[in-house]
Amino acid sequence: MTDALLTVASPVFTIGGKAIGDLARDCVRLIVDEGVEGLRTMEAHFIASGIGNPGPPGPMLHVDGSEFDFGSAIEVVLGADGDQFVVFDGAVSGIEVVLGDSEPPRVVMLAEDSLMRLRMTRRMRTYTDITDAEVVRRIAHEHGLDADVSADGPRYDVLQQVNQSDLAFLRERARLLQTDVWCSEHTLHFCDRPARRGEKVTLTHGSDLIEGRISADLAHQHTDVIVSGYDARAKAVIDERAGSQTIEAEASAGRTGPQVLERALGASSGIRVREVPQTSAEASAWARAEMLRRSRSFVTASGLTRGTPKLAVGSQLRLELVGQPFDGDGYYVTRVTHTYDNVRGLRTSFEAERPTLNEVA
Repeated sequence: MTDALLTVASPVFTIGGKAIGDLARDCVRLIVDEGVEGLRTMEAHFIASGIGNPGPPGPMLHVDGSEFDFGSAIEVVLGADGDQFVVFDGAVSGIEVVLGDSEPPRVVMLAEDSLMRLRMTRRMRTYTDITDAEVVRRIAHEHGLDADVSADGPRYDVLQQVNQSDLAFLRERARLLQTDVWCSEHTLHFCDRPARRGEKVTLTHGSDLIEGRISADLAHQHTDVIVSGYDARAKAVIDERAGSQTIEAEASAGRTGPQVLERALGASSGIRVREVPQTSAEASAWARAEMLRRSRSFVTASGLTRGTPKLAVGSQLRLELVGQPFDGDGYYVTRVTHTYDNVRGLRTSFEAERPTLNEVA
């Protein structure tokens, strides 16, 4: 029996607002990838020979600039009729020709979303008396983007961007607060996870979930996190802690990593030493973020589906028939890769995490 998904899930390419049917016809491979750190990328392979275009030494398809060129706006849609989703929206950044032995030539299109401009802009800059939210809004404005900011952080006396791209700098700020960075259409988002309202998706093993691996691991769990330093202005020691209540406020029903750790092995404190805070407000924010980072990844899941175009970073995932401790809601998708080829059709691989483990009767 033929899998219907293989016949209806070929990608639709829109260049500069115009659907290009020849690209869909000649596409033999597509990869769209994104993670919580931001910057969605796309790689599409097209057969470059056909009627009237035999390929080297004759003319080739898709390389004359009539369909796409550097900087061309591109949108890619995947999914069956009536259930289609935009999986990529960006601009062409690279064009390749692949010439193989005893196989038709291919043209490869590379593209990135609007964060490409931030990735390519490198600066040496000092910010004074500023918050992370104000930094994001300033950078967004400089790149002609709107800003959507939902992140609680301290006010800094000084922030330095030292030989970093704007994207790398924002990723560093996001890491310190455990927020997500991404771009949709013309908006730069810098948001805490609870504010990122992704699609609700259910995957069932034996149906749309082909392969999967789910793990609960205490190796990196702590019952609390400590951040220390010295406030020169106040002439006082900084000593801030974030405990298990940090993740309990965000978690659904079940046992969190800190709770399981304390029950199984006893209390264990973690000390964050990578950055040195200058104020108690900085230390408190960083301790909270580190506690969230560790606790959120107590349960991790990865898998492969038969093609789930609506699955994206930030999706609220439910897994079914994957074992009693791991069944249910609460998974947050942290990486998604959509692939299409003319052999297997559409496939989606993902990574997700959840802070809780179900109670086992």
